[in-house]
Amino acid sequence: MTIWRPAPSPHHPKVLVTRRRFEHNNPGHRQGPSAFTLVELLVVIAIIGILVALLLPAVQAAREAARRTKCTNNLKNLTLGILNYESTHGNLPSSGWAGSWSGDPDRGAGAKQPGSWVFAILPFIEQTQLADMGSGLTGSARTDQLVFRDATPLDVFNCPSRRAGGPYQNFYGYSALNGNGSGGSTSYRIGSMARSDYAISVGDQTGYDGDCLGRSPHDYASASSPNFPPRHQTFSGVTYCGTAVKIREVVDGLSNTMCLGERFVPPQYQESGEWPADDWTMYAGFQDDLVRSTYYDGKNADHVPMQDSQDITAIAAKDPDLIRELFGSAHPGGCLTSMCDGSVTLTAYDVEGETFRKLGDRKDEGRSKRFGKPY
Repeated sequence: MTIWRPAPSPHHPKVLVTRRRFEHNNPGHRQGPSAFTLVELLVVIAIIGILVALLLPAVQAAREAARRTKCTNNLKNLTLGILNYESTHGNLPSSGWAGSWSGDPDRGAGAKQPGSWVFAILPFIEQTQLADMGSGLTGSARTDQLVFRDATPLDVFNCPSRRAGGPYQNFYGYSALNGNGSGGSTSYRIGSMARSDYAISVGDQTGYDGDCLGRSPHDYASASSPNFPPRHQTFSGVTYCGTAVKIREVVDGLSNTMCLGERFVPPQYQESGEWPADDWTMYAGFQDDLVRSTYYDGKNADHVPMQDSQDITAIAAKDPDLIRELFGSAHPGGCLTSMCDGSVTLTAYDVEGETFRKLGDRKDEGRSKRFGKPY
């Protein structure tokens, strides 16, 4: 006969002893999660640090490659706008009047237009509304529109490797000259400023800013004079103070002659507006903010492109005005330049001086021209 006995309770002494022996002999079956030891944690952190150190340069390189591609496309589009301007007007855009003049929406194109090449090509890069701001207005209604325009950045004029284009403060408190809407001219105080990272090539000259100051009209009444606009023999590039060449005058070939390039701006001044060649709105006239050169004296290759981060102490001590004429870039490998056919190339910082000079010379002849002492 089978006698039924109840199962022992899990808390029965014999059951507890058996369970403890089982867990002691089979540690893998212990209940509850196991924790990292300090050594294991340090090893994991070290591995993560090594992986980040290996991947970070690759990530930064990929980002810079993307920014450089965007910068390349900007130069292509701007050069295309310049070529479309030429198709309409018969010559490349002039670079405006010197000094504190800004683009006048009522004065058309060419020598009578005080605004820069940037202002001139606005209708050809789908910015007609911006170019027309202030047109037909007088008084404060007009100047308010001009102030708004001068502070309007456009993505296509800025290289993302450097900055977004503002608007930035008017560090020196500049006022600009413009038409008053009634046939005369007037002055207005600029507020914030939009800036461009690209400059057009005036050729292989130095001291061109001072030369243009001496030639440029001081008011609308003196806009026509024997000395203005300068003859094309005055400059070797594609544009100059109040004038520009026709496509057929680029005899060295459109693919061999520089049109636009990135311009040198030291990193510590890129946001402040304190740099003397980065202190005006991009809608101004002939300024070293907007034009640069490929000057070479046959001895010192000191006008080749310069990287933004390069130490300028020695150069500034030698000639403080020199660095206001330089092309340059934030890219590590060189400066992006566009040719007159719209192609874009990377010009190395160590390019040979004569090679770079010829790049800016539309005829590839002669020697660089010096207009007195620069500035």
